[in-house]
Amino acid sequence: MSPFTDPPAVVGHRGAPTRAPQNTPASFLAAAEEGAGWVELDVRRSADDVLVCHHDPVDAEGRPLVEQTAADLAAAGVWTLASVLEALPAGLGVDVEVKNLPGEPDYDPDDDVAAAVAAELVAREGERPWMTSAFNPATVAVLVGRAPQVPAGLLHLAMFGLEAALPYALEQGASVLCPQRGAPGLDAATIARVHDAGLAVFVWTVDDADEARALAADGVDAICTNHPGAIAAALSG
Repeated sequence: MSPFTDPPAVVGHRGAPTRAPQNTPASFLAAAEEGAGWVELDVRRSADDVLVCHHDPVDAEGRPLVEQTAADLAAAGVWTLASVLEALPAGLGVDVEVKNLPGEPDYDPDDDVAAAVAAELVAREGERPWMTSAFNPATVAVLVGRAPQVPAGLLHLAMFGLEAALPYALEQGASVLCPQRGAPGLDAATIARVHDAGLAVFVWTVDDADEARALAADGVDAICTNHPGAIAAALSG
């Protein structure tokens, strides 16, 4: 169940972060204007259990987001997930990455955030192309269980090869494998084996045009980048 109908999709990493503050509507709109068909955003929770878009678990002053209300965070420029989604143009695909790792101040062992994200996307079914993603395999499993109609991706770092990560993705019900650039196995033969297992391949974060073209030639389904305009131009040229 690949979410990508015309691969390789260009995915704006937190939007177009070199043009506007990341994880904000301005950044996502800039990515769309540059030719990205998708954007990726990060979701955490506020002290009052509102889903908010922010990469780090703490703000610029080092205060945990989970200790601040959504209103406090909004005053500091942090948007809620609902308000971001309402601001996006029609047709733009969205990868909602759920941040949930042990050791972070907002670690959510019960995966309530994942359940809330799944409910939000189920309520918006048919609105636009969707996928979810997470580094935590348990979180991926909750996303799959709560929103089986939304493709879910297992993110992994470059220290893990695609073939090593694939069994974990399959075990949790993921339909997308999301390796970091440079991971062993980002070659045509291994990508084909991942496809044969029924999963799409979504690579992050690729900012070099030649690397993007090589990955596209090897058959990846999506390329996440901080420079969506440049990568979109490289892949269309």
